[in-house]
Amino acid sequence: MFKKVSALIVLCAFIIGAAGISQGLAAEKIDVRKAAEDLAQFLVSTRRIIAQLVDVINTHGAKVEEPLPKDAPYAFKGIIPAYMGRVIGEDFFKNTGIQVKQTTLGKGEFGPRNPYNAPDEWEKEVLTRFYEPAYPKGRGYGEEAEMEGKKVYRYALPMYIEKPCLKCHGDPKTSPTGDGKDISGKPMENYQEGDVRGAVSVIIPLEEKTGV
Repeated sequence: MFKKVSALIVLCAFIIGAAGISQGLAAEKIDVRKAAEDLAQFLVSTRRIIAQLVDVINTHGAKVEEPLPKDAPYAFKGIIPAYMGRVIGEDFFKNTGIQVKQTTLGKGEFGPRNPYNAPDEWEKEVLTRFYEPAYPKGRGYGEEAEMEGKKVYRYALPMYIEKPCLKCHGDPKTSPTGDGKDISGKPMENYQEGDVRGAVSVIIPLEEKTGV
């Protein structure tokens, strides 16, 4: 786990150093697709670490890299991948002007768990591609676009259900409360490991800022 956390710190340092792209550099001056992909992977890494540590976070007296204490009280604290992904994305946008968010079509009648993660029209179109069985696993999609009259680069990286995700999104029969809901009180959607959960959506401004 120490190696994973160290890698996350290194990636954070890279992103802080690369934040200059928030100044609205033109696409031809940087490898904007690579920058967008790295930013998306950063949020995926954050979600993965949080998912792996859900039991440690919520179990009294638990510590990273140590066995969970036996018979210790379990209290949900609200720190889950979806929440952390949202607040980190919001803070990053506030400080850089680059949007990095989670989005999903949901599954069947469930839809997105949080309205904040509902996709816009561009994201809906790309997500639909990701959900197609023939779409290459792990391949993102990006293109230049226009938003509110400004030139941007849009990129989406598919997210998949991993084993730790099943605690909240898996079989309702495994509900910790016995009512088909997860620890956050949301209905478990019966995802399977490897299913497409959604995507990380990145929007990078491309137009140079002008002024003194």
